[in-house]
Amino acid sequence: MDKYHRDAVIGIERENERDENYISKKNPQIDHARTPNNYHIIGRSETYLSYIDKRIKELAPKRKIKDDAVLINSFILGSDGEFFSGLSEEQQKEFFRDCAMCFAERYGEENIISAIVHMDETNPHMHLNLIPVLNGRLCSKQLFDRKALRELQTDFHEKVGKKWGLQRGKIGIKAEHLDTVAFKLKKMKEEAVTAIMQQNEAKATIAEAEQAQKAAKPVKALLEDYEKAKSDNIPFSGKKKDEQIIALRTKNEQLQREIEIRGHDQSDLFKQLQEAKKTDSRKETAYKIVTDMMSTYPDEFDALLQKSRKKENPPTPFKSNTNDKDGK
Repeated sequence: MDKYHRDAVIGIERENERDENYISKKNPQIDHARTPNNYHIIGRSETYLSYIDKRIKELAPKRKIKDDAVLINSFILGSDGEFFSGLSEEQQKEFFRDCAMCFAERYGEENIISAIVHMDETNPHMHLNLIPVLNGRLCSKQLFDRKALRELQTDFHEKVGKKWGLQRGKIGIKAEHLDTVAFKLKKMKEEAVTAIMQQNEAKATIAEAEQAQKAAKPVKALLEDYEKAKSDNIPFSGKKKDEQIIALRTKNEQLQREIEIRGHDQSDLFKQLQEAKKTDSRKETAYKIVTDMMSTYPDEFDALLQKSRKKENPPTPFKSNTNDKDGK
């Protein structure tokens, strides 16, 4: 979960509600060709600030809202690629509707500014932006303290997680909280590791296929020589010629089948290898961005790195990220 003050609202809206012309220096994962596929579960006709100001006016607070008041609590809701690969397009939309309705029932749909699904990154996920209203007033600190977040996680698992077969994180274990930038960097690292593993596997399988082809050549050549000798009426001497011929033909058939199978696999894996190389290229771009961030904001990046090195916990149905201290 992230918390945003007034001065950050416009930037968050631009990132969440982006079109194909949106440029982000912090998120190289965005595929602009797929940005038009993003869609809303809950959307408003006003800008984020206009909707927030209208909602505050409806609350009629007795005191003036402080300049440093938290106006948005933002959640990233989703799961991993394996989960979404097993769902149809309509099932994915139903999953995100369930996520949004869980928050709407708990906090009031009128307090949700936007619930938008991003389809233009590695895995589908939803950004849900919520005005923290409790007992008719803004109160992010009380609404989302540690106890309240644990209760939210439990409620979410009961209403959404169980229905979709998602595992809940262990209760009582200190969760790892990452801000949005750290979360993106962590995902990029995981994807880079996966790409390298796929590339190595593809190379190994291609090498095996080439080895099988190499092993088949002398056997095939021997059979060809025999057939040629037989057609030229040159006797094939040896007491065990029948057994030898049968053995050679059997081995040749086995090798030919193996070559056909590996040839097919080799074609598919070559495509995977090419894709892995493309992924590596994207990771190089991401690495440059991270390097620039480290040189420009060394202190902030060091603090972010310390967060990301904390002990990881079992995956939860939704990501809870925050970059504020003590829930403020």
